[in-house]
Amino acid sequence: MDMVMKRRNNTLGKSKSESVSSPPKQVDFHEVLKSFILECKVKNLSKRTIQFYEENLNYLVKVFEAQGLTVNLTILTYRDIKQKFIGYMFEKGLASNTLNGRIKTCKAFFKYSYKEGFIVNNIADELDLVKSEKLMIQTFTKEQILNLLNQPNRNTFTGLRDYTIMMLLFETGMRIGELTKLKLEDVNFKEHEIRIVKGKGGKPRRVPFQKTCSRVLKTYLEERKDVETNALFITVDNEQLGMRTIQENIQTYGRLARISGVRVSPHTFRHTMAKFYIFNGGDIFTLQQILGHSTIDMVRYYVELFSSDIKDQHQKYSPVENLEFKKL
Repeated sequence: MDMVMKRRNNTLGKSKSESVSSPPKQVDFHEVLKSFILECKVKNLSKRTIQFYEENLNYLVKVFEAQGLTVNLTILTYRDIKQKFIGYMFEKGLASNTLNGRIKTCKAFFKYSYKEGFIVNNIADELDLVKSEKLMIQTFTKEQILNLLNQPNRNTFTGLRDYTIMMLLFETGMRIGELTKLKLEDVNFKEHEIRIVKGKGGKPRRVPFQKTCSRVLKTYLEERKDVETNALFITVDNEQLGMRTIQENIQTYGRLARISGVRVSPHTFRHTMAKFYIFNGGDIFTLQQILGHSTIDMVRYYVELFSSDIKDQHQKYSPVENLEFKKL
């Protein structure tokens, strides 16, 4: 018997095996930000780094709001960040270093968001830093350093302490944040080195110091005596000395020394240490380790920046010029 075929339904339906895509669930930016900050704390990033991230990401929200927009992670794209955030900062005339700091923050945040599944596109990989202008680095002259060191009254505890601090900054080039966290046990007189437990990026390192600095440190510790806190540098009330106080004290000594044309700050000591280290024949790879730079780039820039001074030094100490031979 002939089979009667039913007419085909001309409308194609979805098979059971095909997944029906649903609109993506909107993700709350501030909830992801909280999660990201928590992750940073778990990674033991410094308070300053976490604060930097948080400020930059809140700035991102403000920039979008200023344009009548919201940061919707569900539909956010690389083009949005490029045009609405980076483009906005360009129009405001912000320095390239400021831009790059905020772009780096975005890269870290979006990398985390993608890894955790909050966003479907890895925006971080598409974000590029802008070409940065060369930093203008200021340093002290030899005379300015000597003048600064002569300002504290070493017949007082605070004067001796501040003298020791400036001497240590110049000897080691350490960051002010690293210096304020130093403990008594971090100073090793036998090995002539200071242990920085948590440098930039959370990396520890050991920084050497020599006999003059050793003598100054010992003199300070004799006057410091044993107190309840194990912080290396303390106030007259035997409490840990704060970063802001050190900055203000150094600025005061700068005014007393009548230093002008250069910013008198702890970080200027760091740049000055690098300059004199290069002048005195130190190699850049060792300097990189001492200063705690993750790459050689900044140290190479020191060499490039001080090239004119190096030429002056070479003129004085040229191997050929200092040979005793008959001129042609």
